[in-house]
Amino acid sequence: PEGEEEKIFNRFYKAGDSDVDNYYGTGIGLYHALSLAKLHHGYLKANNKKGNSGAVFTLLLPINDDLYSSSERIVSEDLETENYQLNAKNEFNYDEPDYSKNLKSIVVVEDDSELANFIRVVLSPFYNVICFYDAVNALEYMLEDTPDLVISDIVMPEKDGYSLCKDIKDNLQLSHIPVILLTAKSTLQDKVKGLDTGADAYITKPFEPPYLLALIKSQLSNREKVQMILSATTKAEEIDNDILSPQDNIFMKELYDLMESEISNSELDIIKLTDMMKISRSKFYYKVKGLTGETPAVFFRSYKLNRAAELLKEGKYNISEVADLTGFTSLSHFSTSFKKQFGISPSDYK
Repeated sequence: PEGEEEKIFNRFYKAGDSDVDNYYGTGIGLYHALSLAKLHHGYLKANNKKGNSGAVFTLLLPINDDLYSSSERIVSEDLETENYQLNAKNEFNYDEPDYSKNLKSIVVVEDDSELANFIRVVLSPFYNVICFYDAVNALEYMLEDTPDLVISDIVMPEKDGYSLCKDIKDNLQLSHIPVILLTAKSTLQDKVKGLDTGADAYITKPFEPPYLLALIKSQLSNREKVQMILSATTKAEEIDNDILSPQDNIFMKELYDLMESEISNSELDIIKLTDMMKISRSKFYYKVKGLTGETPAVFFRSYKLNRAAELLKEGKYNISEVADLTGFTSLSHFSTSFKKQFGISPSDYK
């Protein structure tokens, strides 16, 4: 409103109706801008354009060195050093993640180098963090080395966070990965758009590091619960539809059906499985490992033993017949494997 233009420089002041106005903010940016102008012995003013066609901001900064004290003109060498330069691959330069610690891997996609480094510093004590400047290079990396979780900004050059999230959720190899969108956009429409692309969570800037850590922990914990369910299940119909994406549901149903039809085949291996499912071995490995937390070989063995337990409970077959039906070539191997998974021998299982 006329006569109140200077109020927008007050800290936490919000102009307009936040429910209707698209320019809803936190009341920090302009306050900070004015503070910086004053530190440089200048000023910042706002005026309305004629005819309600927008606003005009006027920034005046003195260029005469005599206006600054000697202490204000000193520049620390540390401040002149660029700590977060991007290399030719558009990755951030930092110490390589220590994969020997067997930590979960998180990909951070953020074109603001300082914010990306801040997130890396916050997360590095708990996770292996890989940062990228843009979504294109990040996606290429993820197709080669699948992470456990992705944190992505929304507004980025070439490909934005919405498109990256959609690409992840539409890709069979990556669709199970939790995606957290990080952005300054705070309207309800922006949040809905993010969730519509398949995002698992949405954080607005500024954010508190403890909240980000808690959200990541929650997302990874949910993923581990899904892995436990899949590892103990023998039929896709037993899995609630809401715990898997539609694409992951289709994949697991096909896999369960195939394993059931080939359960007595002692010669079934990963090569034959991938040929029958018409999927590359590397993509199949990453997908099964990401969904179940187990390698394909371990998951298939667990499945056969879970089916063996179900058959024993039915009481229609003796132990030797169950071992044969589930593709074990020797009774001793079956008994040893069964006891290792369930803690008791097949004869004691009821």
